[in-house]
Amino acid sequence: MEKNLVDLIIELKKGCMEDENQIRTLCNISLAEYKAILEIETTERITCNVLSEKMGLSVSRGSRIIDSLVRKGYLLRVENPEDRRSFVLSLSSKGAEIKKQIEQERNNCEYRLRKNLSTREVELIKKGLELITKVFNQKNQ
Repeated sequence: MEKNLVDLIIELKKGCMEDENQIRTLCNISLAEYKAILEIETTERITCNVLSEKMGLSVSRGSRIIDSLVRKGYLLRVENPEDRRSFVLSLSSKGAEIKKQIEQERNNCEYRLRKNLSTREVELIKKGLELITKVFNQKNQ
């Protein structure tokens, strides 16, 4: 039986998540913490509210993830000099190293995907995935 689009997407997601799970296990971080680290650029200073927004989370849920990352030593939290009621976050040196490892693993995954595909095939796949993403996002609006 021929697989439908949803089955193929789930299969692709499963493969990508296996790679993510490996790095998350090595770093002892949750999926939400993993996503938070990816949202912060290595030299960026960001407020808790902005990080929560970038992750698509409520401020309270974002705060719990941030607190956990601070406790683990991946994030630094300092008082915001512009607004003493809020804090500014940045990756610690430990957090920057973890982000580097995550990006390396993502690059390895990208390489494994591309190594047996032509440039044309990669472009076709990207266009197809962009179209599926666009249609899905329209459905959810």
